[in-house]
Amino acid sequence: MRFESEVISEEILPAVRKIIAEELHQNYGHTQEEIAEAMDLTQPAVSQYMKGKRADSSLVKDLKEDPQIQLLIEEAVSKAARNKDFVDEIAEVIRTGRDKGLFQEKFEDVERVTNP
Repeated sequence: MRFESEVISEEILPAVRKIIAEELHQNYGHTQEEIAEAMDLTQPAVSQYMKGKRADSSLVKDLKEDPQIQLLIEEAVSKAARNKDFVDEIAEVIRTGRDKGLFQEKFEDVERVTNP
């Protein structure tokens, strides 16, 4: 049994980070070092995200194809490019993707923790 938070941190967050890192590089010309600083990651982690070694390519594709998700990611990228906190935008990407069923397969056998 896995918890919802494990699925998010191990599968969904890497896909979101890959997209943000790519967009910071392509749209803002950031180097891997600048991306690492903006995203509070190491440069080797950014390299792996950009090479697709940490993210599920089909999930990345699904996220990129959803217009609402793409708008949220663009806002996160814009904030990251200005060294602003973008954690709320990432949380909204995850909520929106879950609500739309984009992660349904990932959450099938997951235990969701709720407040008592």
